[in-house]
Amino acid sequence: MKRILKTEAFILRKRSLPNEDKIITLFTKEIGKVQVFAKGIKKITSKRLPHVQTSNFIHAVLYRKNDHLYLQDTSLISGFQEIKKDPEKVELLYAYLFILDRLLPEHQNEHLVYLEIKKFLVELSKLSSSDRRFLEKYMNKTLMLLGYTDEKKEFEELRRIIEDLIGERMPHVS
Repeated sequence: MKRILKTEAFILRKRSLPNEDKIITLFTKEIGKVQVFAKGIKKITSKRLPHVQTSNFIHAVLYRKNDHLYLQDTSLISGFQEIKKDPEKVELLYAYLFILDRLLPEHQNEHLVYLEIKKFLVELSKLSSSDRRFLEKYMNKTLMLLGYTDEKKEFEELRRIIEDLIGERMPHVS
């Protein structure tokens, strides 16, 4: 990777550090899933703070220093506000992001999965009513693209496969 990379990314997860920093897990278009340090992001004056909410789609400028990636700059492409207004959609969204965060390998370009998450978010924002069959469809696609299965499965079987792979329980989905 170059020293500086400008990319599109989805925010899969963020974790606070004891200081004013966070570690943010991004799923980028070019280099797949990466963890980046966001120095000083918890300061009230940080311009990046509103952009780095879980599930946001952003333009990001990353720079590499001493084998670590740092989030230098961001701009929001979409916050998917229509999804965040509906608790049922939020439940599906966070379950899917949890699965992606746990299953995606780091620093490996997964372009087809990247396109699937875009479709997932666009379709979810347009749905009038949502249920776990919608999530099941994308769980199947994702597991197939990542090579964990070669045929469609029912939700509960998908849940068991994923929980066995990651060694922890998935979030509850109604």
